[in-house]
Amino acid sequence: MLEESRIATNTWRVSPDLMCIIDRDGCFAAVNPAWTATLGWAEDEIVGQPYLHFLHAGDVDRSNGAFEEVKSGKPVLRFENRYRTTDGDYRWFSWVAVPEGEHFYCIVRDVTDEKQRDEVIQAQRDEAMLREQFLAVLGHDLRNPLSSVISGVNLLLREEQSERSLQVLRHMQASGARMAELVTNMMDFARVRLGDGIGLERAVIPDFAGEAAEIVQEIQTAFDGTVIELTTDIRGEVYCDGPRIMQVLSNLLGNAVTHGDPGDPIQVDAVFSDGRLKISVCNSGQPIPASSLDTLYQPFFKGGSQSSPHGLGLGLFISSEIVSAHGGEIGVTCDEDIVCFNVDIPARKPGTGR
Repeated sequence: MLEESRIATNTWRVSPDLMCIIDRDGCFAAVNPAWTATLGWAEDEIVGQPYLHFLHAGDVDRSNGAFEEVKSGKPVLRFENRYRTTDGDYRWFSWVAVPEGEHFYCIVRDVTDEKQRDEVIQAQRDEAMLREQFLAVLGHDLRNPLSSVISGVNLLLREEQSERSLQVLRHMQASGARMAELVTNMMDFARVRLGDGIGLERAVIPDFAGEAAEIVQEIQTAFDGTVIELTTDIRGEVYCDGPRIMQVLSNLLGNAVTHGDPGDPIQVDAVFSDGRLKISVCNSGQPIPASSLDTLYQPFFKGGSQSSPHGLGLGLFISSEIVSAHGGEIGVTCDEDIVCFNVDIPARKPGTGR
């Protein structure tokens, strides 16, 4: 018993947690030294005082309710309130209080630092959510006027123009297409971050090879001098979200243009067989550093000395999300001469067996 008493005394004296005994009138009957270390009040300034003397005004009603609970014989677990320091500041306390006879024995943890960390984290989350909502709204509001500009340019291209005007209009057309891609990626990123994910509308693509050829033509128009060699082998009906898969192809081609050797053609192969669609986009150039492979599909990743200043670094991230939504996989292989991004998705129409 003597040893147990010594242990209890030492625990009371050296514990960093605040310990106290409160009587039925709500006054402190005893406090351990941690109270002085935490709040600054001397022991004789606390003992004999009601707990209300130190309590934050906003916590009085809740604390009185908790005190009535413990007076009725129920323990109070992890109840939080704020206590005043000698400097006039307040510290957040988390209480465990149990009744024993005419007194209540309490262990109190100072959780102020945890509260502040939680507040900082929540503020960061709120700020991130606000940014992502802003991106979604901005992308939506940009899309309509941009579509009008692109439509106007396309209309003018169908009319007779001088050679100089045609050249300017073609540059405007390419820039408009690039801007539309950036807006789409930005909106998709915001949609993913806000929890909506990449929505799919699967359907049979009547002419997959033709649609892929249009994407290739758009990229070649947007990037003067780019040569893309497209090979397709489509056997059966491709069933997927066509616009989304074309978005993947466009993003991968844009990536290849940015990081590939300008003088060499980009190779694109699209094969549909046995219910799976496989697309590869290969370019010559420097291999991707091993240190970049783990972050390749993260948003805003623009690694490499040839990173384009015109992109957002969202292309591979959005492509990965689209492929994943289809239940497929995206990967990269590279050696000293060739870098290839490979997409493999299930694309068989349900019930067809093809």
